[in-house]
Amino acid sequence: MTDFAQRYRDMSAHQLAQLAADEDSLVPEAREALRVEIARRPPPTARRPPPVEEPASAKDPLDGVGGWLAWFCLGLFAGVFSQIRLAVSLRTGSGIIIAFAILGLGMAAWNLVTGISILRRSRSALRMIFIHLTTGALQGAIILVAGIALLASSHGLVEEAVVLIAVGLSIVAGYAIWFWYFQVSKRVKVTFGRNL
Repeated sequence: MTDFAQRYRDMSAHQLAQLAADEDSLVPEAREALRVEIARRPPPTARRPPPVEEPASAKDPLDGVGGWLAWFCLGLFAGVFSQIRLAVSLRTGSGIIIAFAILGLGMAAWNLVTGISILRRSRSALRMIFIHLTTGALQGAIILVAGIALLASSHGLVEEAVVLIAVGLSIVAGYAIWFWYFQVSKRVKVTFGRNL
């Protein structure tokens, strides 16, 4: 490679264009090296513009606790009080009722911890949500079974049994809907990196 060829190879396209405009002033060897270098490079229109990178500050609008995920968090915190109220109302009775009251207190504590983990976007938040949804559905199933058992054993308490069955069904259905939400939600995927 000649000195001219090396020099032209290091020049920008703009600098080469300026030289080409006044190539009559170049010595024949420099003129030939300039023509070779211009021919070697692709025409300016064939070059691809550099990719436009998104600014680092750009944030997905679905990132963070908002929308239905915010409603779920509010429900968790409201559930703390409803679970405590349920546990207090069942503080006396048989061993099964007391065990159910203890389950309610445990769920109240779990609601609180799960809500905080969602707000902090903890890595374990989805696992905690899964446990919350499973335990809540189990609680609803227990109420449903209790209503069915009451209906089968005592025809005099039909109204109470129907209320228990309706409450149990609504709880199980509600947790099933939330479980589906955490499996398909784009916000959950963006915020936590994956779905349930």
